Amino acid sequence: MDTNSFYKDTLYPLQDKVLALVSTLNTKFYLTGGTALSRGYFGHRYSDDLDFFVNRDSSFTLQADKIIQALQNNFAVSITTKTTDFVSCKIDQILKIDMVNDVGFRDGESIVKPFYDQVDNIPNILSNKITAITSRDEPKDVVDIWIIAKNNEIDWPKIYQAANSKAVGIFPPDVAKKLLSLPIELLEQIKWIDGQKPDSQNFVEALNQICNVMLRIPGTN
Repeated sequence: MDTNSFYKDTLYPLQDKVLALVSTLNTKFYLTGGTALSRGYFGHRYSDDLDFFVNRDSSFTLQADKIIQALQNNFAVSITTKTTDFVSCKIDQILKIDMVNDVGFRDGESIVKPFYDQVDNIPNILSNKITAITSRDEPKDVVDIWIIAKNNEIDWPKIYQAANSKAVGIFPPDVAKKLLSLPIELLEQIKWIDGQKPDSQNFVEALNQICNVMLRIPGTN
């Protein structure tokens, strides 16, 4: 089975079933991360996991258990991790679901989309990606930052303010260094949706432009 067929015929229909089920449970979990970004906004790459977040919610365990119970009633569920603030499980052995009780700060509210009624907004996804890229080396983070900046006017000072409300020491020079250090051949690891893969030279030029704007934030240097 090729990549397109796997996502179109197997994984995304399974995601849709899970999202439809979760949406009936009236929890506070919103969908964020790469799947929210690609399926909700840009359609640039295939994304495997469903990342459900709440923000410092005292009822996290109750809500997560409610979802797990509903999933177990409808799918084969394997719980791989369960703590007071994080639950991870696998559905039908192929779909990973993470439920996270994240830090208290969140920028903006959820947006209703046809496939799920609580999808994270772009600025909050971006500030999460900015935070993530400082602590891991994932080509998908670079690609997601690129696609957001390509399609939106970004208030970078506000994004960094939000990022630093979630983690300590998130600075534009460090993020720019990580963005520009991506070996361009790692773009091949991205599961691009047909027609969405950028030209390598254009991609590098766009990253340089993004970083140049970041580095003009007052107080950066």
